[in-house]
Amino acid sequence: MYPWLSAPFLQLQALVRSGQLGHALLLKGGEGMGKGELAKGLSRALLCQHTDVAPCEHCHACRLHAAGSHPDLHVIGGEERSIGIDAIRGLGQVLAESARLGHGKVAVIIGAERMTEAAANALLKTLEEPAGEATLVLTSSRPERLLPTIRSRCQQWLLPLPAPAMVLDWLAGEGLAGSQAALNLNQGSPLHTRDYLTRGEDRQRQQLLEQFVALAGQPGPGIAALQSALLERPARLHWLHLLLQDALQLALEVQAPLRLDDAEPLSRRLSRLGPAALDATLAALVELRRTLQPAAGRPLNAGLQLGLWLGRWTRPAVAYHQTTHSGDGFAG
Repeated sequence: MYPWLSAPFLQLQALVRSGQLGHALLLKGGEGMGKGELAKGLSRALLCQHTDVAPCEHCHACRLHAAGSHPDLHVIGGEERSIGIDAIRGLGQVLAESARLGHGKVAVIIGAERMTEAAANALLKTLEEPAGEATLVLTSSRPERLLPTIRSRCQQWLLPLPAPAMVLDWLAGEGLAGSQAALNLNQGSPLHTRDYLTRGEDRQRQQLLEQFVALAGQPGPGIAALQSALLERPARLHWLHLLLQDALQLALEVQAPLRLDDAEPLSRRLSRLGPAALDATLAALVELRRTLQPAAGRPLNAGLQLGLWLGRWTRPAVAYHQTTHSGDGFAG
């Protein structure tokens, strides 16, 4: 189990052993926290045949759980984009049956916020009339999207972001060179940061930021490559967003840690644009990111909109808005 989940698991384990865990539990926290892993550990403790030491790891139930074949464990959610009513109704029918091994049943719903309205209402009926020794464990990164009546019927456990030092130590143990900047780029999510580093995106980020800064007020052949990289993965616009925020912070002389401290030389160069130009660029970027979000539907002219924004960025009048005071522009 991930190190930042050890403490909450021990607390939940104690409730299982004392018989104080409710029939429904909601594990909530940011994406990439490993909520599914915690739910898996909890289900192992609930199904163990030796409650006083659950999970014992040695009984028949624990061995079946480890093999992924425990007949009284039911998991839905997974990678589906939505959870429909049929899945929830089927789950309710299974929970109404007797436990195969006679030690209760556990249902885990991964990403419960993805339930359709009909599915959520069907689950609500199950929560209102719990069956026997059945325990429901829901995980959610967007608990506010769940029906208030579902939340109110669950014991809620918030999993806070772990301390950066803990995550960086864990990443080092995984053979990855993490940084505070990488964590900031991934909203502190340990698993998202791991995946980001594993894909080699940290190196790509440095290159993309350098390209972006080099093009400030100086149109050149690099704009096509930059546009292509951003259009391929619009999420990379987040990198530019944080860089521009750091530059604006420096321009305003705000004394606070930079979000991308490993790119400070670049943000300092951009800070010479002055607060007004940086604020306008950021506002346009926010609107661009909004239109490119998958939830909003990919606009047919995404490439055109991105090209227009980059075109404004490369206009000399923008880049030299306040650089006359520094005398060195952005050359090098």
